Amino acid sequence: MHKRLGLSALAALALTTATTAQAEVAPGFYVGAGFGTTEISEESIEDFTADDSDNGFKVFGGYSFNEYFAIEASYFDLGEASGTIEDDQFGEFDFAIGVTGINAAAIARIPVAEMFALFGKVGFASYDLEFDVTLDDISGSQSESESDMVYGGGAALS
Repeated sequence: MHKRLGLSALAALALTTATTAQAEVAPGFYVGAGFGTTEISEESIEDFTADDSDNGFKVFGGYSFNEYFAIEASYFDLGEASGTIEDDQFGEFDFAIGVTGINAAAIARIPVAEMFALFGKVGFASYDLEFDVTLDDISGSQSESESDMVYGGGAALS
């Protein structure tokens, strides 16, 4: 289950990598922020229930060298999701999982028209996965740090 939740968190992380691009971009620094919702669900585990979602955010900044290339770094917090699992051996226990981290990426843009561009992003993210478990009155937590490649793409209208 740990691996499945980690993969869900990683999928959510990949969604945070998309950012806007402008067709006509002047060289220089830029900053921004994003807000979203993280949801956790697991349909392959019996007797599993989870809180529906939590809010997350991202703050980022970068440097645009020209209209074709930029570099960017960000900090993200995907929020915390919680739930309950019933196990035949241990009974019912509650859990909470949260993900925070940093990301650095290169962005390539292709202006298609005066106000429209396509862009792609590739980079790496380092993130911490915090997992808390409570069984009756006993609780424990585990933290794990990971790093993975991130990528994304999109279109921008400016």
